Amino acid sequence: MFNKQKILLLSKISLFILIVLIIIAIVPLTISKYETVSSGEINSNIAFYLFHDDYVVRNVSLSNVDFSEGSYVLNFTISNQKDTKVSDVDIKYILKIITTTNLPFEYELYENENYDDTDATNLISSSNTVIERDDDGTYFQTFTMSEETLLYQSPKVNNYTLVVKFADYYRNYKYQDMVESVRIVIDSEQIID
Repeated sequence: MFNKQKILLLSKISLFILIVLIIIAIVPLTISKYETVSSGEINSNIAFYLFHDDYVVRNVSLSNVDFSEGSYVLNFTISNQKDTKVSDVDIKYILKIITTTNLPFEYELYENENYDDTDATNLISSSNTVIERDDDGTYFQTFTMSEETLLYQSPKVNNYTLVVKFADYYRNYKYQDMVESVRIVIDSEQIID
């Protein structure tokens, strides 16, 4: 005869499987009810970052420089404008001057002032100077200036004067074949809030 408990158990299992199948069939329809697909257009403007690759790193040639007048003077500018164009973004930069230590030069850097003035401030000091040795054994001295900001709303030009001095007491034949490398590096980036 029929076992009533087996039939009841089979009925419950069948009902459970039927409910699971119904749920599996209905859930994708329910989820898809809340999905939408749309297309749109974006109008993106690219900000103008005033940048000239020939200005990023500049090697200063000191060959054939006559230090009889006491110093070599190099003027350069860092700006967020060129002619009538002004950068569309805020820019921050750090100015670095990297030199080899082959010759006993003294370096001075002035920003937006005449280096001959008695109250002019030399930006190079022992606190922003680091001397390091590379893998080849060459010593480099790096002068790192404070970070500067150029805001896009206001055109600005920072005028720099690099003064390289060679003291009289070093005027000696032993320096005649030595080479000194001086690099001016401007590490800049857009300020993103």
